Amino acid sequence: MSLSDLASLGSFVSGLAVLISLIYLALQVRQTKRNQQIAIRHSRASRIVELQLALADPAVADAWLHGSGSPQEITQTELSQFTNLCRALFFHFEDSFYQREEGLLNDDAFETVVAGARLLARSPGWRAAWRIARPNFGGRFLGFMDGVVAGSAVEPPVDLSREAWKVAFASEASRTS
Repeated sequence: MSLSDLASLGSFVSGLAVLISLIYLALQVRQTKRNQQIAIRHSRASRIVELQLALADPAVADAWLHGSGSPQEITQTELSQFTNLCRALFFHFEDSFYQREEGLLNDDAFETVVAGARLLARSPGWRAAWRIARPNFGGRFLGFMDGVVAGSAVEPPVDLSREAWKVAFASEASRTS
């Protein structure tokens, strides 16, 4: 085997090693992106759970109920609680919106975000909170949220009274009998 043949063989082996390294790197990048998406989903779920637990606190629940649909009953403290909860939701939606734009949030997860925003945008209190908080946001998110609000009909808040719960419970219980 001549020196030229050895050089060619060395070049071939070197090229093969580079190819294997590139394949390995591509797999690592793919795994890293998957791990990022898992971390993002976990972070979103944790944030949503924290908001839901905050709303379960009796003092905050009253603020949410009064802010959503009983402005005549809301106290100044409850108004502060309500608007801060709304701002937390706006920041959650903003974060999810930009994660979606950057390809870090899949279509199904983003559809859930949009459905939640549309549901909340039915509340006159939430819409008023958006109107007040709106100047603090910008970019494409502002257009997105304005579109959500414009595309959602204002409706009275969902009846969360004990009587409504009993009726819904009885209806569901009768289905299983």
